[in-house]
Amino acid sequence: MRPPEPPLRRILLGLDAVGPSASALAFAVSLAARLQAQLDTMLLTEADLSRAAALPFATEVSPLAGLERRLNDPLLRRSLHALSERLRTTMTQLAGPEQVRWSLQLAGRAEWDDLLAQPLEGTLFVLGHSPAPGFGPRRRSRKEQPRVCVAYDATPPGQAALQIATALDPEATRLRLTQADPANSPVTDSGTPRLIAWLGIFRPQTVVLPASWYAHRAGTLAPVLARMECTLLLVG
Repeated sequence: MRPPEPPLRRILLGLDAVGPSASALAFAVSLAARLQAQLDTMLLTEADLSRAAALPFATEVSPLAGLERRLNDPLLRRSLHALSERLRTTMTQLAGPEQVRWSLQLAGRAEWDDLLAQPLEGTLFVLGHSPAPGFGPRRRSRKEQPRVCVAYDATPPGQAALQIATALDPEATRLRLTQADPANSPVTDSGTPRLIAWLGIFRPQTVVLPASWYAHRAGTLAPVLARMECTLLLVG
């Protein structure tokens, strides 16, 4: 019997405006369809980029032609608008057949960080993406890399993380975090080194964590997860 679907209201995907990932978008659409949630995509821009564009010596180099051209704020805005329109077309093509409700908006990275710092219940954040096979049950050999790993505790977000990971992969590898791991005390936090060691052993394709637990450890965990090039799902 397939496990019950976790109660999710929306999935939030943050895409870097400098180089948005089409595979991350396709993954998020599949995830939203699988969990029957709305997908809200935020195209993230840096506030410093607009200020830099106003400098008299600011230029950009075309990644295709290798040509250098003057960079200014109107040109930057047109580039972002063209990028968002291309993403809208892609989202329409991907989400339409899956019947996924979606939205796309431009947002500052600070706004995204604020959402991560105070995650709402029923929200799932998608950070990074590693191309991975589809969801669902399957038998895994002993030497095969696990698709989904989840670290959870007894809190509501922790239990939601466990439920989501199990819905994505009934054979998800699990690490239980003890309540003795304080949320904001790095001196006595045993959960972070345990998680890092655990990830080094299993090297999963997707990692599911409670968002509030991750928020206090992002400075330590983010570089580790980035080096592993795995998908990170944070549960509010």
